[in-house]
Amino acid sequence: MSDQEGILQLQRSGRWAITRPGRVPVEIASGEVFRVEVNGEMKPTRMEFRHFVGPANVHRLHGRSGEYYSIDGYSLRNGMRAASGGAR
Repeated sequence: MSDQEGILQLQRSGRWAITRPGRVPVEIASGEVFRVEVNGEMKPTRMEFRHFVGPANVHRLHGRSGEYYSIDGYSLRNGMRAASGGAR
């Protein structure tokens, strides 16, 4: 595992972060490029935020008004290998 690699973890804020033992989690901001492991290979993708639509307090998930996601459709999940940076 390189110095930039770690484990993806969903934070209480609803943002994804790359976590490494003994280090503070590094949150991945909307628009930021990062890499995730897909079929054994590290693939670059970009984080974006999708707002839930509809009346307030009706379209909310776990108290949030939207969700962060990979623009390439990669299924983000706790525990997957991830790394900061990466060319798009």
